[in-house]
Amino acid sequence: AGDVVFVLKQQEHADFKRKGADLFVERKISLVEALCGVELELTHLDGRRLFVKTAPGEIIKPMARGFDPLSTDEGTTDWEVIEDSDCPGIENVAQADTTDVDTLKKAIETQLKRKGIDVGVFVVDERRAYFKSCTREEALAAKKPRKGCTMYVLPDPDSKKSFRLMKAVKDEGMPTFKNPFVHGNLFLILTIEFPDTLTVENQKKIRSLLPPPLNVPKLKEDDSSVEIHTVTDIDPVASYNANKVNMQGGGEAYDDEEEEGGGGARGAGPQ
Repeated sequence: AGDVVFVLKQQEHADFKRKGADLFVERKISLVEALCGVELELTHLDGRRLFVKTAPGEIIKPMARGFDPLSTDEGTTDWEVIEDSDCPGIENVAQADTTDVDTLKKAIETQLKRKGIDVGVFVVDERRAYFKSCTREEALAAKKPRKGCTMYVLPDPDSKKSFRLMKAVKDEGMPTFKNPFVHGNLFLILTIEFPDTLTVENQKKIRSLLPPPLNVPKLKEDDSSVEIHTVTDIDPVASYNANKVNMQGGGEAYDDEEEEGGGGARGAGPQ
């Protein structure tokens, strides 16, 4: 008799998203909730109703720019660069007759990884590169000064940990495959909605309650030599497209103006 084959398709949930044993749920909150505390109602996958709240005095900050907690792509390794250093005490597992760092990084992620070689550091001199299999700690412990050599060490895995921290409900994720008594966590992806405007009176009240501003100009508005500008909302993509035609050959035009002593533009353009 033949086999019965079951094809399972995972259906998207309207509220929850899963990554491994962890669950994620998205919610919008107001600025008041971010600063003064938030209380949320959640109905879990098994029907339990959860009352979720922040601790007294706790503040919710916007998520770090560029961080996607649901991404499965670990991205490229951001190697730490140490100039004029080598780790000769660690044995080489491979070498390459090139000093192009991008080529070397690609070789680590493709050729060496396929061979089961985990590189913890590679050293580049004036002629070639040497790959070494070790931990970050071992590479740093073996570091010796050597003129003309550059060490590329695996980054500290905890260096960006603080930027990845999210509000979560501990142990309220999915049960793990090998141990159903161990659960993942339930993470809250919170988007803070800011008010469009505030009255001047309310701004003054809020300012009196919050820490002092980081930017305190020394210029005075009543100084006749100072230009006063109020910022406005502009789409940078639309701005770029609107000026694209006028900027064709702009680099050469700016160069010509400088050589001729032209004063068409205020200040120098970016180099």
